[in-house]
Amino acid sequence: MIGKLLSKILPRASTHDGASTGRRLRMWLPFDSGPKREHITLPMLRARSRDACRNNPIARAAVERMVTDVIGAGISPKPVIESEALRMRLIDQWEAWSAECDVDGQTDFYGLQALAMRAMLESGECFAVLDTSSAAGIPLRIRLLESDHLPFKNEKLKNGNIIVDGIEFDAKGRRVAYWLHPRHPGDPVASSTADSMNEPRRVTADRVIHLFEATRPGQIRGVPWLASVLVRLKTLDEFNDAQLERQKLANLFVGFIRRPPPEPGAQTIGPDGQPLSDDAEQPPLVFEPGMLQELGPGEDVTFSEPPGTSTGYLDFTRAQLRDVASALGIPYSILTGDFDNVNDRVVRVAINEYKRRAIALIRNVLVPKFCAPIRNAWCDAAVLGGALPPNSQVKATRWTPHGWAYLHPVQDVQADVLAINNKLKSRSEALLERGYDAELIDREIASDMAREQRLGLSGNRADRREPTNSAA
Repeated sequence: MIGKLLSKILPRASTHDGASTGRRLRMWLPFDSGPKREHITLPMLRARSRDACRNNPIARAAVERMVTDVIGAGISPKPVIESEALRMRLIDQWEAWSAECDVDGQTDFYGLQALAMRAMLESGECFAVLDTSSAAGIPLRIRLLESDHLPFKNEKLKNGNIIVDGIEFDAKGRRVAYWLHPRHPGDPVASSTADSMNEPRRVTADRVIHLFEATRPGQIRGVPWLASVLVRLKTLDEFNDAQLERQKLANLFVGFIRRPPPEPGAQTIGPDGQPLSDDAEQPPLVFEPGMLQELGPGEDVTFSEPPGTSTGYLDFTRAQLRDVASALGIPYSILTGDFDNVNDRVVRVAINEYKRRAIALIRNVLVPKFCAPIRNAWCDAAVLGGALPPNSQVKATRWTPHGWAYLHPVQDVQADVLAINNKLKSRSEALLERGYDAELIDREIASDMAREQRLGLSGNRADRREPTNSAA
């Protein structure tokens, strides 16, 4: 008896409610696929994401905030090498090259970071192709390509390799090449060129840097950052448009003129026995500032009372935008600029969580998938080109994100000083968190002090104490 009872209860108790197919959830039938096919609808998703970034203010603000806060002035490399002379040489060579590294000549390396980040957020991914043309004496330059350059090409090659969505894999599952369109498929086709058909060309994987944020193991293509909120943003935008049109239509009518009905027998009767229509046009009632309008006998004016916005409109809109901000990982106040009823403590907590998300994106995506591969290729090209001596440590690099602004400058600096004095962090670490290089800061301080002494200004330093009176 007990065994039969348990056999009926246990399977039922071990079932997940989220997997049930009862009345409430029988229409919830999601499409399940492997990580290599999740992006099968990427072209439409990408087009809608770009349209939202162009025309939806919240989508545009979200992308702008993330690019500004994550990249800022740029994620800069700090060489980690024992030789000070070689370290300074690396810094000088890199700065000279980074100013000329763009194949299109429109920006520098840090501008390419911002452009690649924006493309990844809007389109899901971005490609950087390593070019062998020279920049500052080093045979390497960078060309950024949008996601559209990689077609959804699938094929099995004679050598045993397979092409999955434009990426060629060998028998061990390693990426060996990318099949890229020479020109953007959305650009006009050249009329008389050899590549007018714009067929994909094979580019070896060591020359292609593929930037995207993987959310599943084995994922090979990126998904736009706005994918989870596109429908909500579109629906909310249409709701706001409907509210605006409602107000516009209601405000078209300023007032209504009411005239008394004609008295019986006052109208002229036609041959057919019906009253003749009065074709005399009534002058329109025009409203102007300071105007006195004379009405006809018996006429009256009733002013319209256009309805206001729907009850709870602001609360509803805020609730929707909070969901959008939560999905994107951006604090609501930062995304919308709405700081109503928000104190500084709440802002500090929100920004700290936001910073963790930004740092994770830098450390887990931007540095290993974009910055570090370009830096390694630059080191190889610099050594081969003779700009740097062969050294096994030239690739050792620590990447420094752009520093975040102080929320409370005095308190934040005091906290850093206490941590440094109590050996909880180093001065170099504190400066790196602010986006500065301790070695360069020390050199600048030493240079400032030397210049002050040379000009006789050292006695005017504000931090010097007045000499004490020996007789006191």
